[in-house]
Amino acid sequence: MIQTSSQTLSQTTVKRTSAVRTPEVAVGALIIAACVIGAMTWSRSAVVGTSVLVVTSDVKRGEVLEESDFGTITLTSSDDIELVRASSLDDAIGLRATVDIPSGTPLTPAQLGSVSPIASGEGLVGLTVALGEAPADIEAGDSVRLLTLTRQTDGSAASAVESAIFEVWDVAPPDPLDGSRVVTLKVGVEDAVTLLGREEIRLMKVNP
Repeated sequence: MIQTSSQTLSQTTVKRTSAVRTPEVAVGALIIAACVIGAMTWSRSAVVGTSVLVVTSDVKRGEVLEESDFGTITLTSSDDIELVRASSLDDAIGLRATVDIPSGTPLTPAQLGSVSPIASGEGLVGLTVALGEAPADIEAGDSVRLLTLTRQTDGSAASAVESAIFEVWDVAPPDPLDGSRVVTLKVGVEDAVTLLGREEIRLMKVNP
């Protein structure tokens, strides 16, 4: 009789305990779900929409961008992405593409450069510079001076830093074999003689 009563009491206790824990588990699940939803809501609130500029058609390197070339998209990202904001449209108009830009591409500052148009009495001269003969970061819009080396008739060499300052019009991608690049300079017609008869020419980037 005693064993039977004990067993009955034990079973009753188990059932009551189980009945009590079931709602506790449900409440705990609700709390976790609420925390997850709250975290998602906070994360979404931390993401700020940013309106940036894109090109609306394919743009070739060297083309001057007009207002009709631009469009805008809104990015939702909490990351600090270096893109040209839509609010900078007026500053971007009239800049020149430094690389080929496919349609719909969000613009970065490195894809745009300020190169003034060719005026009367000016022209473009292309120089092939070997690896190390121009700064690695040279790009359209930079100002450069020339470091030249000229061989004399007696076999000696004369080096000089030319006084003229030239504007970089374009920089071609490096040759995959030797790393050389074609750098196009905008020069005055009268200053073009500076580039003649030079056996070696190095470009030095300077402030205009």
